[in-house]
Amino acid sequence: MNLSFFGILVLLFLVSCNNGDYLQEFENYDEFSKIENPRLTGWFPVELIKSDAHNIKNISYLSTKCVFGVFDYENEELYDSIFIKENHIDKTYIGIFQSQIELVENIIPEWFPKVDYWKIKNSGIILFDNCYAYKDLEKKQIYYFHPEEESTRFNGKMYPGIRETIR
Repeated sequence: MNLSFFGILVLLFLVSCNNGDYLQEFENYDEFSKIENPRLTGWFPVELIKSDAHNIKNISYLSTKCVFGVFDYENEELYDSIFIKENHIDKTYIGIFQSQIELVENIIPEWFPKVDYWKIKNSGIILFDNCYAYKDLEKKQIYYFHPEEESTRFNGKMYPGIRETIR
């Protein structure tokens, strides 16, 4: 095999490996639930997405392991047991969440609320399936965010990444 041909193959392989974003969109829950390959739903908080969900969007970044997602919902009662007051994160974790969202503000998709939106959210955010989740009652949307795996500095202290924060 020619050495330059081998070099071109290696270059093509490296270029084809995308460390960027991977966007997935589904019109409704029925379409989402028909995914047979679990690897395609690995970044979704699957148990959070109920039968009334529609306009489901999820974008994951391989390079940071960061995920943003949103879906619209209709039936408030389906989510009442998840977003109960006892599940809301406390003030310290609100601050950690806000600092984690600021770290990735340059990759927030256009359909996900920007940093300023989150600066005024002092309650209602929960931890669910390795994600922060928030139910916007006015827009009837649920947002979820899985931050980078790395630890976060907040108020001069280091807090572990999301996988160490939950469970």
